[in-house]
Amino acid sequence: MAKWLKRGADSAIVAEGDRQVRYTVEGLLADIAARGDAAVRELSVKFDK
Repeated sequence: MAKWLKRGADSAIVAEGDRQVRYTVEGLLADIAARGDAAVRELSVKFDK
């Protein structure tokens, strides 16, 4: 008989993770739309160091 070593995350947990990612990305895109290059420079410093 097969034995599960690892199972995927519950669908509610996956949906919550997707929601958090979507919220973060939408915020970043809104900031870029509002502030343009200044926002991109700040994000580059933050993420690329």
